[in-house]
Amino acid sequence: MQTINVDRARKLVDVRLTGFLSPEDVAWTGEEVRAAIRTLGDDVGKHVTLYDVSEIQVAPAATVEALQRTFTNPTVRTMWARKVAFVTPSALTRLQVQRLREAREDIGIFENRAQAIEWLLD
Repeated sequence: MQTINVDRARKLVDVRLTGFLSPEDVAWTGEEVRAAIRTLGDDVGKHVTLYDVSEIQVAPAATVEALQRTFTNPTVRTMWARKVAFVTPSALTRLQVQRLREAREDIGIFENRAQAIEWLLD
């Protein structure tokens, strides 16, 4: 399950994911995130994105691979955030998110939301 909130004043797209994330979930969640980003209008690409995965179970390898494909997809490159942060207190999930840096080196990984938001808005 996910919730997506857009803070237009701070140009922050806040995505919270919970439960189990399958490769299929990555696809439809990605569509919903992109729809939320489009609502920023002229600020698309000037925004930052926070993925809070602190309540997600460890994802299967196929899910991580699907996320990597999403982050490297050239058709969505114009919608990339200036910065992307992931929040997870889990060491294993942090290792999985590290793999996403193969697609995008500037991903920040944090143990709590406050640290991530501070980094994103800096």
